[in-house]
Amino acid sequence: MTTVFTVQHSRGGAGATAVALTLSNSLSQLGPTLYVELDFLNPVLEDLLPPPKLPVKFSNDWLTGEASIDEAAVDVSSIFGRREKNLFFMYANKSEGARSSMQIIDAVKDKRIMKTVEKVKWRIGEDLDYVVIDTPPWMRSVTAAASYISDYVVYVLRPNNYELNILKYRMETVYSHFVCTLKPVINMFDEKNEGLKRFEVKLKETVGADYIKIPYISELAAGLDLSQLFSRTNPTLVYTQQLLQTIFPQYAPAQV
Repeated sequence: MTTVFTVQHSRGGAGATAVALTLSNSLSQLGPTLYVELDFLNPVLEDLLPPPKLPVKFSNDWLTGEASIDEAAVDVSSIFGRREKNLFFMYANKSEGARSSMQIIDAVKDKRIMKTVEKVKWRIGEDLDYVVIDTPPWMRSVTAAASYISDYVVYVLRPNNYELNILKYRMETVYSHFVCTLKPVINMFDEKNEGLKRFEVKLKETVGADYIKIPYISELAAGLDLSQLFSRTNPTLVYTQQLLQTIFPQYAPAQV
């Protein structure tokens, strides 16, 4: 059975894509994993790693029912030293026309979105073990659809009250309607900052004690680097290990 994670955030700069890719790194060492780029507002995957085969169908095509998972997913296993058919990427179309089109599709609540996710079978030849969906900050229909098919919503936020209030809103209006389990990740947390201690009190009042804190990591400050994120020396791997330990009792960090 496939376990689906959706990585969500409230605004750009939270580090959600880095968390999503690092999570994909951890999971792909456990079983066949698909990373789905649904952040149609800020697609970056093609710039980081041009698709190794052409022509490519995009996540845009899959979400609107114009392509199957088999057609849209690209096997990138060998690039990152995984065995064949163990790590797949589904790219978002980065063209301006495609981005504008997806914004309209989201705004009008295009019925094709829910139709696709309601019938989705996570298979690429064989069943996938894990799927990681990277979502945009402000596309409500896309985010709701991703939440609907998710077992776990990994919500990434920076430690400030603005983003915490948005998380509260989503807990009330989106996550409460679905069976997904919320897993908050606080990124760029400074334990020495006295003000953040007050933030953490509010956070615990909102989500309880079940959250992961990632400190500021200077090695990642220069931007996304796939070779680093999919290496065994990725400094954020330890935090996705902590996250996975809260979900899978049998998970062994030594495997990563």
